[in-house]
Amino acid sequence: MNYGFYQSATGLMTQVHRLQVATNNLANSETNGFKADQLVTSQRLPARIEGGYSADPQWMLEQLGGGQLADPTRFVMSQGSLSPTDGELDLAIDGDAFFIVGDGRGDASSRHLTRDGRFTRDPEGDLAMLGTGLKVLDGRHRTIPVPAGPITIGSDGLVSQGDRELGRIGMFSVQNTDALRKVGDSLIVPTPEAGPLSRDAESTLWQGYLESSTVEPVMEMAGIVEIGRAVEANAKLMQAQDLLAGQAINTFGKVT
Repeated sequence: MNYGFYQSATGLMTQVHRLQVATNNLANSETNGFKADQLVTSQRLPARIEGGYSADPQWMLEQLGGGQLADPTRFVMSQGSLSPTDGELDLAIDGDAFFIVGDGRGDASSRHLTRDGRFTRDPEGDLAMLGTGLKVLDGRHRTIPVPAGPITIGSDGLVSQGDRELGRIGMFSVQNTDALRKVGDSLIVPTPEAGPLSRDAESTLWQGYLESSTVEPVMEMAGIVEIGRAVEANAKLMQAQDLLAGQAINTFGKVT
């Protein structure tokens, strides 16, 4: 096995994955409530140690390690800036909580978390996400009716129309945000490793505001340039390893 070739190959694959994460971040720099993804890399152990083999190690090769691997992508749970929109159903969370949305029929598999507060009144008269049409749920996973007319939403999520209380928007938090997984359309799935959902009493809601993306476009562009150089370097190393292997075969493989 050409050890150097595979070392460079793992480095190349990791850099390509970094590029995918960075470009996705850049594409969502204007997406409301988007949390920037963060890629963490780790060193892979040599094959003998990783596989539990008892064979004698090739000491010089093992000093090179087993290459570079990418850990599961996480997103940075930091607070985005709140921008005023004056939209009656535009909402932003100040804190670590999430909105919970679903189909409104009690199907647990349809429930997702989101920080995208662009809401609207759906054809059934319920509060719903503008992008997906999923209904916004209260603390008991019930839909929230929003009849035509002025709507007031308090910092605690209480939805009212005049003196009539219509419901309270549920705001939930999880113990381990690193275990949350994005599924597109600003939706997030709480995996079992994230822990149970709990009502968040510390976060506050702002009516007429939207949370901005936490992506920093300038930093992402600088990162893409750096990644491009790393990809080029690993590709050149792979070509050099392939050339050396070919020369070795042509030189030492001759029968005299």
